[in-house]
Amino acid sequence: MNNYGSGLNGDGRNNSVGLAYGHEGVDETGLTTETGSAADIRQNKGEEQLAERRVLFMGMPRSGKTSILSVIFENMLAYDTLGMLPTLQRTMYTMMVTGIAVYDFPGIDEYSETQYNSQSPEVYEGEYTSLVYVIDSQGDIQSSLTTLLSIVRMAQSVNFDLPINIFINKVDGLSDELKQDIQQDIQQRVMKNMNYEGLNSAYVQFFLTTIYDETIREALSRVVRRLVPKYNTLETILNSFCSKSSLDKVFLFDIGTKVYFATDSSPTDLTMYMFSCQTINAMEDISVLCAEYVQAGDEEGIMQKTVVGMEGNTRIFIYQVNSCLSLLCVGSSQSSRQDSLLEFNGSKIAKAIRQILPC
Repeated sequence: MNNYGSGLNGDGRNNSVGLAYGHEGVDETGLTTETGSAADIRQNKGEEQLAERRVLFMGMPRSGKTSILSVIFENMLAYDTLGMLPTLQRTMYTMMVTGIAVYDFPGIDEYSETQYNSQSPEVYEGEYTSLVYVIDSQGDIQSSLTTLLSIVRMAQSVNFDLPINIFINKVDGLSDELKQDIQQDIQQRVMKNMNYEGLNSAYVQFFLTTIYDETIREALSRVVRRLVPKYNTLETILNSFCSKSSLDKVFLFDIGTKVYFATDSSPTDLTMYMFSCQTINAMEDISVLCAEYVQAGDEEGIMQKTVVGMEGNTRIFIYQVNSCLSLLCVGSSQSSRQDSLLEFNGSKIAKAIRQILPC
């Protein structure tokens, strides 16, 4: 393991990856550069051995969990998922750069006897296991919550601190007021039932999701970042990058899925995130067109920069770490006048990320 050191400046801010800001001095780190694919995503079916870092997607039939994963991992259009057949066997999607596996389980109602009542509780074990339960906001909520409670009982019998993430799905077409009412109702019922039975509700999160916008990716990002190796280190260097480069927000994106593995500690604005995903899509299309002009192993070719102007005084800067990971930075137009500073700090951050998350 590499020692990044404390690297604190006189004002107490961390400069552990040798970032520069303004006229101040520069510290070199000597970090090595890893090459190759950093976030290959593949799908396997019928796997018996569960990954150490895993997300378990469960829910009742037609709740939309398979559609969510198909849109994110297979780049399927939302409308193309409407006629999908029910999931009959466990399916695994793997994020190679982080070692996180996402499992899609068959719908609980139809296959409860064979798939869940006999399901070994060991699937919920482990420090790096997280549960996602998908609820159809326009379906039978009471039955879905009853099933959720049964799953939580079994899961917490072997992993009392298991993170539980509840996706309140299919909220497209609902008014903002109705969405909030549904979320508040579900949240109150879940917490009341868990507390009544003495279950641990400290690690329960609720998300409003739909496959027709980026809420599914933002929700999954907040789930998987808990499982990313050395996430605290990544957050620290992204905080440092923000402060020294006069940026408002930084994401570490997986280009293929538009899921972010890490971000700085400032609040995440959903509207900004949705626009960022659209920008990543456009950049990916351009990268494919220009790929033949970039030689293999050419770090300068990989480390491309894209600047996108928005309304007002905001700019988005995208620095491609490698063929699969990108740094997406949000800042003011004033930041664009510091191109040399952004270029230097961006290259330092990219090297540090390749060291922390080797291919």
